[in-house]
Amino acid sequence: MNRQQIAEQLKHMISSLPAKLQERFENDDLIEHLITVSLDRNVIDIINSLQETQERTEKTLFNERQKLVQKAKEQEMDLVRRHAEDEARCADRPQHLSLLQSANKSEFETFVKRIADEQQRFDMKIILDLDQKMLEQQTRLEKAGVSCMHATNKPPDVRLQMFIIEFIQHIAKQQQSPSRTENSI
Repeated sequence: MNRQQIAEQLKHMISSLPAKLQERFENDDLIEHLITVSLDRNVIDIINSLQETQERTEKTLFNERQKLVQKAKEQEMDLVRRHAEDEARCADRPQHLSLLQSANKSEFETFVKRIADEQQRFDMKIILDLDQKMLEQQTRLEKAGVSCMHATNKPPDVRLQMFIIEFIQHIAKQQQSPSRTENSI
């Protein structure tokens, strides 16, 4: 795949972007730089490594979240079972049963709130972990010399960075299978 073919693919991919992002590519130097870095094996290896690390991180966080949810379900089942057993023991004492049911209801509501709070805190931890991972990736790609890569959480800049990474990965994939490249243009 030559530079002209890569430029054609880049222009085609840019045309599918929202207008605000397309404006960022009006600078020919940026396009030339992206063509150059898309051919740089070091940059491609860095992106692949970052992607693998992110996938492992996401999988780990997902599994941790699933364990938290499963643990909460088990605790809820235990609580409901214990409440049912306690209420069954009090069935012949109606005056105690209504007090027990009220206490059980209160305990269950407290449990539900505690679980919701735990899950919300964990979800915030996930978001912060992923944000930190994104900043590390941006910094690493900036150090590798990839244009428009810098530590940011501004959505338009992040979207542009995602596009650049997708483009580099697309070209790398095309480089690995040259026969497909000629048919896809």
